[in-house]
Amino acid sequence: MFNLKHIAAVVDFRQAKHFSLPRAIEMARLFDCKITILSNTYESFMDFIPSGSAIDGQFIKAEAIQQNLDKLKKLVEEVDSSGIEINYQVLWSKSLHAGLSEFINEHEFDLVVKTAHHHSSLKKLLSTPTDWSLLRDTKTNILFVKNGMWPSKTSILGAINIEDDEAHRKLNKKIISTTVELAKKCHSSANILNVFPWPMVKFEKFNHLFNKKDLFLDIKQKHSKAVKDFVMSVSTISGKVIVAEGLEPEETIPEIVKSTYSDLLVMGTVGRKGLQAAVMGNTAEKILDELECEVLALK
Repeated sequence: MFNLKHIAAVVDFRQAKHFSLPRAIEMARLFDCKITILSNTYESFMDFIPSGSAIDGQFIKAEAIQQNLDKLKKLVEEVDSSGIEINYQVLWSKSLHAGLSEFINEHEFDLVVKTAHHHSSLKKLLSTPTDWSLLRDTKTNILFVKNGMWPSKTSILGAINIEDDEAHRKLNKKIISTTVELAKKCHSSANILNVFPWPMVKFEKFNHLFNKKDLFLDIKQKHSKAVKDFVMSVSTISGKVIVAEGLEPEETIPEIVKSTYSDLLVMGTVGRKGLQAAVMGNTAEKILDELECEVLALK
């Protein structure tokens, strides 16, 4: 069950707009929970202050934190937050993602809400984006907000990856139940998607199999039935169970998001790290910049 009691809303002042704040307040109203607004500040010139200097580093730090706090409160004043318990936390860290990850993992947040940041292909090659780092390094569900309307009588899409192991089954159940619950809260339809790796065989020696497609159709039909049976065993959905053919989920999922006019994609992330993350990546990371809709990544 997707039950929210405490939301963390990340405000990154390097970005021009802060969609995460009004979205976090919307979520807090839906689930009757409290919000902690997080931001980070750091004055890099302090690294060059010599030891024994008359400059009061602690005073500068306190001033910088207070200025950041004042900016956060001013942002909140621009949004209707009446009746919602809001706390503020300004972090002091050289690295935004490191400071955020450490703080988030130390506290029991049910959801982190962050404005999605678009990253160029070159930037993703040169460094790991903050959004990706949060996906990999935190244990909390993350909602990446984009410049779009929150679902209302439209569509919420949950993407599952049918696997036999218990960890994947548990995550798939969470994706389905969360999609259904959010759809009810937003008066939207709930659709569930599974990308089926349809074999794309083009070699001449296999032509005889394509003259008799029963084998492949049988595989697909059995897979489709297994997906639908699994979804129905978890919950009754208001929309459709979609089994889409495709070898790469990161290519197929954005197409289905568009065709179903989905405002929100709910998916799971395995949080790979190190060399495995660099080589394989995560589907959530790969499609984050490709989608116009919001993405809820469940851990």
